[in-house]
Amino acid sequence: MSTFDSNIDAIDVAKAFSSEIKDKRVIVTGVTLGGFGAEAARVLASEGAEVVLAGRRANKIKETADAIKAEFPKAKLKELLFDLNSQAMIRKSAAEVLAYDGPVDVLILNAGIMGTPYKRTEEGLESQFGNNHIGNFLFTNLVLPKLLEAPAPRIVSVASLGHFWGPVRFDNIGFDEGKTYDKWAAYGQSKTANILFAIELAERYKNTKLKVFSIHPGGAVTSLHQHMTKEDYEKFSDYYNPDGTPKGDWIRTVSQSTATHIVAGFDPSIADKSGSYLAECQVANEQAAPYALDKENAKKLWTLSEEIVGQKF
Repeated sequence: MSTFDSNIDAIDVAKAFSSEIKDKRVIVTGVTLGGFGAEAARVLASEGAEVVLAGRRANKIKETADAIKAEFPKAKLKELLFDLNSQAMIRKSAAEVLAYDGPVDVLILNAGIMGTPYKRTEEGLESQFGNNHIGNFLFTNLVLPKLLEAPAPRIVSVASLGHFWGPVRFDNIGFDEGKTYDKWAAYGQSKTANILFAIELAERYKNTKLKVFSIHPGGAVTSLHQHMTKEDYEKFSDYYNPDGTPKGDWIRTVSQSTATHIVAGFDPSIADKSGSYLAECQVANEQAAPYALDKENAKKLWTLSEEIVGQKF
């Protein structure tokens, strides 16, 4: 079991697992500067990993790469354009990864959106489910051959405590094409899907060297909160002041919130817990909603996801 808690910084976790991180190739998605992905990339680069910075906008990727290089001039970085809103773009990005020379050791599925107004992906899916789950489902399965080339591959599915806001609505994932849309129930659905995806992926590859974990990264205010409104702050008044500033003891720094990413990706002591949900650097299945741990739900979601992307894995 991990010996860390919610107060440790990601860079200290990375130092502890330096030998596991050095010379590994790690794809981190969603790397906007100031967010969890950029911080994960930063600390992994600091310990000698080759980090693939995957994001929607080339200028944002470059901004993060420049910041990492300024702090760690010898950092080994690659860039990958990657857009969860488009399955065609995901397939193109995956093809680029499959052309890499050598394996991918760790995939950190950090990219996502939260609490957005009703929108649809390029394929017509409700955007939070389409981006946060379907995009990650497709990309992961497409690049799995590269992970399975590695000696000890891992996948980290970044979920959230927000999964408590809703289960997967198998009979109505699109909220009646937006007519009954609730952005927080939609976010909850997508984050529940992140946990169920990790469970089923771990089950399907349980006889291989692949290990899969889902995580709640911790509470830090990042660009993920950009769609929150005055009404949202009132709705979550236990956690936010009316002006949007956080209150209470739930808040963590970005670095503290990213520590669990590193534990899930590299801690040898949890290797026998594949499929588990982590929070505050610990295996914490007891902290997840029962519907998010239900193996039948996980299988059902996998089948639905294959139908949506039009491909069996």
